[in-house]
Amino acid sequence: MAYVKFVNSEEYLPAIVMPTGNHTTKITTDTAPNLSGFRLYLQDNEDYPMDNGEYEKYTTLYRQGNGWYELSDDGSVYTEVAPVQPVEPTPEELAEAERQRQIADLQSQINAKKALIQSTDYQIIKTYEYSLVGLEAEYDIAELHLQRQEIRDEINDLEEELAELIIE
Repeated sequence: MAYVKFVNSEEYLPAIVMPTGNHTTKITTDTAPNLSGFRLYLQDNEDYPMDNGEYEKYTTLYRQGNGWYELSDDGSVYTEVAPVQPVEPTPEELAEAERQRQIADLQSQINAKKALIQSTDYQIIKTYEYSLVGLEAEYDIAELHLQRQEIRDEINDLEEELAELIIE
């Protein structure tokens, strides 16, 4: 604990003094704020000064609480900053978010269908190979072709939907 002696007082007051910023210092004591600047001492007399007068410029009440206050040496005063409230999206932003969601959904469906076609490529290759050597194919090529064409048609429809969404 240290002692403060305010410039306009002869009394040495027990206090805890702690810098809180470049231009603010917190004083914890039972007395009311004194805005005349102060000196800091180790004992309740002038025998052991703990500063070189630099606290004499602390003459502005920066802020205060229960049993403490902060002084500033540059005239600054604490300003309470209100918490930032989340901003509700506008109808336009909501519409754009929905459009982006639809685009992503369509792209996902297209990719899944392309993967489905690729998963049957080996059947086409095997059937072609068998036909080249004059063997009967294991798969019904007409049925396989119809299934793959249906998937291609679905991909084309989805790509048209996607193009319309992207143009918007």
